Amino acid sequence: MPYSRIGKSLLEFNLEIMQRKILLIISIFVFITFSQTTNAQSKKKSDAESEGLRGKVKSVKGKYYEETRIFFGLVPIKKEYMDKYKEYNRDGNIIYEEMPSYHGGDYRERDFYKYNERGDCVESIDSNYENCNIYTYPCRYEYIYDKQGNISEKKWYSYNKLNYNYYYKYDDKGNCIEELSKGIKDSTFWKDIYIRDTNGRMIVWERYDRLGDFDSKLVYTLDEYGNRIKEEYYNKEGMKENETIYFYNYEHDIIIEIYYNVKPKRTYSYSKIYSYQYDDNFNWIKRIEYNEDMSVKYISKRKIEYYDE
Repeated sequence: MPYSRIGKSLLEFNLEIMQRKILLIISIFVFITFSQTTNAQSKKKSDAESEGLRGKVKSVKGKYYEETRIFFGLVPIKKEYMDKYKEYNRDGNIIYEEMPSYHGGDYRERDFYKYNERGDCVESIDSNYENCNIYTYPCRYEYIYDKQGNISEKKWYSYNKLNYNYYYKYDDKGNCIEELSKGIKDSTFWKDIYIRDTNGRMIVWERYDRLGDFDSKLVYTLDEYGNRIKEEYYNKEGMKENETIYFYNYEHDIIIEIYYNVKPKRTYSYSKIYSYQYDDNFNWIKRIEYNEDMSVKYISKRKIEYYDE
């Protein structure tokens, strides 16, 4: 009898040790998975970084003007044609955006962004307002993430009805390599393939139609800093139609764009020239686009506010 009690006690003791080991293994697995996801999140660029903004940007208010000349080109006339406003959280991701709606008139497009505790954007609501108070056209995007923290699916709703699904695939470094957009009503879809270099930078963008046939392609040539210095467009026949050459300043902002038509032969089309003014964080606050004769064509101004460090 005492031996049976001892054996029972040993068995219970061994079971308790085994349970503890299992719990420890599960805890380690959860910790590793969480760490990998957190690391993947931390490596991603914020919205502000993706837009080329530097520092802890809180908001950007932009106004955009077109300049024309009257009285034989002697008197410049500046007319505002658009304005934009963006707010960012402390992680550098957009939380609010406002601009004129494509409907025209007094309609304003306002986008609101929601994030989870991990910092993933889980929903964006796009609403149009007339005279800033009449709710006219609501739609929203819902974002679903994989275990690595990458967007695996995006759903687009209009008036609470699902219209489109977007599906994404990634390489082992977390770079998006495929995007598939599929309509709900008519089953139409487009597929985009992103080919990247060893540093994860996109160098080819291919698009395929609903039949799976090749539609078009963009080929990018990059410099050592990752700036696109040449862009080539190919049509559905695989023939190159045009190309664009880019030149940059020391702040990696484009200062010259030169456009060429290459079908049937390479011929010059037109150019764009830019100049900039910067704030103390080296973000541009004024950009001027010139015509080829160096007369002013467009003026863009930005007021940038920053979080306190």
